[in-house]
Amino acid sequence: MLLILISLLSVSSMIQAQDKKTNVNPVDSNNYVLDPGIGGDSLLIDFIEQMPVFPGGGDALFKFISQNLRYPVSEPHLQGKVICKFIVNTDGSVSNPEIIRSLDPEYDKEAMRIVRSFPKFIPGKQDGKNIRVIYRLPISFIDSKKHVRKK
Repeated sequence: MLLILISLLSVSSMIQAQDKKTNVNPVDSNNYVLDPGIGGDSLLIDFIEQMPVFPGGGDALFKFISQNLRYPVSEPHLQGKVICKFIVNTDGSVSNPEIIRSLDPEYDKEAMRIVRSFPKFIPGKQDGKNIRVIYRLPISFIDSKKHVRKK
């Protein structure tokens, strides 16, 4: 029993010593993908040092959405969130918008219209360079009318 314990400890020490010698890339592979649409060598970073910023910051983003959001004409009115995903490019422009959580086709269409109308963001940065970033944004539809149903 003692011999097994000593063997396990020595194997554990060897593994730890090998791990210290291994050169590990600090960017977690779960946070980026290669973009085959640009030749497969362009990284899209999901978590970076400096995320893209809407001109004027987060408050300006929410103000832009609330001032430009048009509720679809439907009865009864829905209440909920549409979650969008898009890319903020190195020049700050928005591309490849998509819905990752739907509320209703008409509400999804309106959320996509809003995302496509965004002005250029201040681009995200990694190692001091502008980089393309995947951005996720919930767009909430909250209606104050009496006959609201949640979906």
